Parts: sequence; structure tokens; C-alpha cells
Amino acid sequence: MLKTENLESLVKNLLIVMALSVMIFLSYRNTFNASWHLDDRPNITENKGLHISDLSPESLIQTFYTSPQQGGAIVKKPYRPIPCLTFALNWYFGQDRVFGYHLVNLIIHWLTAVFLYYTIRQLFNTPNLAGKYQRNNCMIAFLATVLWALNPIQTQAVTYIVQRMASMATMFYVFSILCYLKFRLSHHSAVRVFSLLGCVLGFFLALASKENTVTLPLALFFIEVAFLQDLSSIFIRRRILFITGSAVILLILVAAYFNFSVESFSFFQSYKQRPFTMWERLWTESRIVVFYLSQIFYPAPYRLSIDHDIDLSTSFLQPWTTLPSFLMVLLLIGFGFWQIRRRPLVALAILFFFINHLVESTIIPIELMF
Repeated sequence: MLKTENLESLVKNLLIVMALSVMIFLSYRNTFNASWHLDDRPNITENKGLHISDLSPESLIQTFYTSPQQGGAIVKKPYRPIPCLTFALNWYFGQDRVFGYHLVNLIIHWLTAVFLYYTIRQLFNTPNLAGKYQRNNCMIAFLATVLWALNPIQTQAVTYIVQRMASMATMFYVFSILCYLKFRLSHHSAVRVFSLLGCVLGFFLALASKENTVTLPLALFFIEVAFLQDLSSIFIRRRILFITGSAVILLILVAAYFNFSVESFSFFQSYKQRPFTMWERLWTESRIVVFYLSQIFYPAPYRLSIDHDIDLSTSFLQPWTTLPSFLMVLLLIGFGFWQIRRRPLVALAILFFFINHLVESTIIPIELMF
């Protein structure tokens, strides 16, 4: 039998999930017939390797190794296998009819919102937040989830069919964090074992959906430090500094090995095909990241274009907005670290954003902005 308190919590959570479901569906109800666009075609409609005619293991596994750059030719290295598998299943059941693809995309977005809600609820059970916001933590988690799920900045990740890669990566990323918190907070051995397995599985599924989820271990380390460790202890603080310093040194050594000892792994070679240098990209990204932040708080439709004409920053002073943007990024990151002990939720809100821009908004020579 469930205790009265547990029953009330269960009913409250079910009502919130139902409310989330209704709001998300109503917000995206007119998107089920949105047509194919841009990268949808090489990745799905023209990717013959995903056009399976049966559900045999051989056909399903083949979808892991199809290359959108080569019209679906089979290659040796998997290309985002989990989203590709779901695209293949969509094709099997509906070919190029868009309704099924949009339905799956919306379900993924809804699941991510549910995982996010429960993740935030778990954060309120961590040692550094226990007892705080006790009367309001359910509403805080609900409001934060609604603001995330319904923000217009998410529209393309849901309605642009091929961006299922990004939304699936996010879903598994958040699921992995939720499992990690369950693992750390539970006192039952079975729950801890299954939660840890879920965390690891979520990480690998996220990586198999999109590569930028490689930042997950760093996000988990930050959550461990900010919410689960006693930062008033000098010993704990020294241990964290030692682990952080060791990780940074290891990362530098690994990067140096791959980029100077093994030429074929050096992503810096890709700058030869780009109209910008590494430093120009880094300076320009400071302006782009500030623009991303402004989109969250002012998501006007005309500011949410899929492509943007960005002037390259050739120095800190050209254009003049480069230096203020760079300083703003540094100040925000510094403020985030400063708030870890007193306001871990504020620190998480700030630093989580920057952690998840490490891959696409720093020195790796991909497109400046999409």
C-alpha cells in the first residue's frame, strides 16, 4: 500500500505530466504536415540505405552504416545510428509521408520534457538543496520544464525532421542525468545498479545520436560537485581541484597526442577548407553565443532563421561587439562558478549552457552557426 504522502506525490506528478502533454501537443498541433527541407533530403528521402522493405536484423543493422553524403552507401563507420534506425522504421511504415516522422519527433520532445521535470525534482533531493524550496520545488520544476519545452527556440529541433538527431541526443542526455541522480540518491542496491546501467546506456545512446553529447561526463561532474558534495569542507574542495586539474592536464595531453602525433586525427587540418582561422572562429563564437542567449529570452520568429549571415570577428575590436561579447561570456562563466556554493541552481543554469556549447561553439572547425 502506498502511503498518503507518496500517493499525493504520485497524483501530483501524473497531473503535471498530463498538463505538459496537453501544452506540448497544442503548441505543435499544426506541424504534423510540415514538408521536407534541406538536410532532410540527403539524410532521409534520398538516403537509399534507410529505405528498408523488411524488419530483419540485417536490414536494421545496415541502417547504422548508411552514409547520407553518398546516397545511402554502406560505409565502415556508423553514422548517428540510433536516429538513422528510427528514420528507417518511419520509412518502412510510411515511406515519405511526413506525418509519422513528425509524430515521432513530438513524442521524443515530450519524453525529454518528462525526463527534465523528474531530473529537476531529483535535484531538490540532493544534499545541497535538501530542505530548500520544499513547498515550491514541484512548481519550480514544472515551470522550468514548461519554459524549456514551449520556448520557440526549440521549434526547429522538433519540426525540422532531420533534427531528430539533436532532439534524441538531448532526450538520452537528460535521461542519463536523471539516472545518475537516482544512482547517487537511492539507498536500494537494485535501484542503484539499474540506475547506473541506465546512466551509462543513456550516454552511449546520446553519443550514437549526436557527437556533441560527449560533454555529458563533464556535466555529471559539475552536478556532483554543485549538488552532492559538501563544498564547505576544505578537504573536499582540494580533492575537487585535484581531480579537475588532473582532468584538464589529461585532456591537453590527449589533444596534443592526436593533433601533433597522429596527423590523420588532427581536426585542425579542416581549417584549410574554412574561410576563418581558429582564433577568428573563437572570437566570432563569443558573439554567436551571446546571440543564442538573447534568442532564449527574446525568441521572435524573425530571429530564429535556420541560417544566419554572421560577420567574422577578425580581432577583439573588429567588429566592436566582439570584445563586449567575449567579456560577457567570461563574466557569466565566472558568476556561475561563484554561485556554486550559495545558489547551485543558478550555477547550473549558467554553466550547463556553456558546457553544452564546448563542442560546437569553440575551436572545432565546423560551421559558425546554424
